[in-house]
Amino acid sequence: MQINTDLIKHKQRIYIGGTNGVDEIFELVKFVLDHVNKPADFFTVGADNTLTDAPVVFIKGGDELDGDDAIFHQLDIHILLLHRIKDKLPKGYDTIDAYVAQYEKLADSLPKAGTFIFNVDDNMATLIGKKEREDVKNIEYSALPSTKTSSGFTFNIGSGAVAVSTSDEKFPKYLAGVQAVLKRIGISDAQILSALKDY
Repeated sequence: MQINTDLIKHKQRIYIGGTNGVDEIFELVKFVLDHVNKPADFFTVGADNTLTDAPVVFIKGGDELDGDDAIFHQLDIHILLLHRIKDKLPKGYDTIDAYVAQYEKLADSLPKAGTFIFNVDDNMATLIGKKEREDVKNIEYSALPSTKTSSGFTFNIGSGAVAVSTSDEKFPKYLAGVQAVLKRIGISDAQILSALKDY
């Protein structure tokens, strides 16, 4: 499969990867950016995508093999967020080691001044993330501190608190990834807090 990278080559390219939590983080990023009116595009490999002149694009998908390499190697990403590698693997992989190797190769290909953001609670993501790469910034995250409520969680973010209604027990981990990646494009804790009040 060949990706038409001409559509995204002039944008800052941010890839959200793993086998768990990708869709949730992707959608939560979109929710926050829509709320704060920050222009960004959202690109799913293999889908019909509508793109604008936004300077940033968030990408998911493309971890399937095409020959010896995962499709996502065509993307030349600047920032990689790796949330969790577990459970069912994409088509073409015989072992989890082969899948992890593709993400390690992707991290190794990050450009100078690139960023690798990883979930420190995931052993595989941490294994890749702890490796030193020249001029690449490694940022780890773990579940945001929260208080469980009858309808979800209460978070203290920045100088404020917000209650979020959700039945997803993993939401604090997703939100931590969202916070880490959005900081890289200038979104503050106050803006995230404001968005979550309408979640």
